[in-house]
Amino acid sequence: MLIRTFPIFCLLLLLCQTQVMAGSVDNKVIVITVPAAPWTLTLPGDNLAIEQQQIKPDGQHGYFLITTTKNDMTISLFIEPAVKCKSSKECRDMVWKMGNPSWENPQKVVLSEIGDVSFVEFFMASYQSMPVQQQNMYAEFVVDGFWVDLHISKTLYKPKEHELFERLVKSIKFEPKNGISAVRAEDSPEIAAQKAIEAWVPLWDSGRYAESYRELAEDTKKNITKEQWFVYWTAVRKPLGRVQSRKLIEAKYMKSLPGVPDHEGAVLRYESSFENRKAIVETFGMMHETNGTWRVANYVTP
Repeated sequence: MLIRTFPIFCLLLLLCQTQVMAGSVDNKVIVITVPAAPWTLTLPGDNLAIEQQQIKPDGQHGYFLITTTKNDMTISLFIEPAVKCKSSKECRDMVWKMGNPSWENPQKVVLSEIGDVSFVEFFMASYQSMPVQQQNMYAEFVVDGFWVDLHISKTLYKPKEHELFERLVKSIKFEPKNGISAVRAEDSPEIAAQKAIEAWVPLWDSGRYAESYRELAEDTKKNITKEQWFVYWTAVRKPLGRVQSRKLIEAKYMKSLPGVPDHEGAVLRYESSFENRKAIVETFGMMHETNGTWRVANYVTP
């Protein structure tokens, strides 16, 4: 499990800011997943913005930080294989028993359920001597072998706002990836290339150019330096702003790549929407490496 102390620290920073960060996904749906999970998690995107994404190279573990443009709520999710606990209640009980160094004098502790989702919630009057008046809820989901640890928190909390927490938990849906999960030997080249993009693109979207460069196809890195890749990201991807939606519209396999005849390849195109550009087609050029992995070779937008 990734470190779990970060979200509350982020809330402290948000409390100190003069306004909530912009970039919400209004009137849309936020989609969250990791490459190995057989599902996508969706929640209404009204007034929400994904601020951080971290996906481990194994494609099985992920962390997502979401903020709201109103209500001063912060949402974070950890996704990982359901190994340490096998059910919602078992995971809830484990989270509560383990505790967290960031929990300062939890008050009004409640262990209960919303439908079939078990949760623990409590109130924190202060954090590091600052009066935060923060309500925290940890809701646990176990779906098809993967565990989602959802943390919702709100500063300057009032009891009448509890329905915001319940409404958010109830709004979460899990949709199958139409049979797409971890890369398997029987996957078609197009599916394998798509899964490689799903693992790589969060690095690209979040501006982690050094990590996205490291995961590029080896032939690409022979022709472009890390510094040149940063310049390219700054010129091409950064101006688009936060991603709001991304839908695959075409996947074309190539038995031999131009200029690299000993490599298979694929071209995948996505119809996408961003904070600063609402309709755009992203093109990913993919290369099948000699070690059997698919990697991004190039990224192009109009």
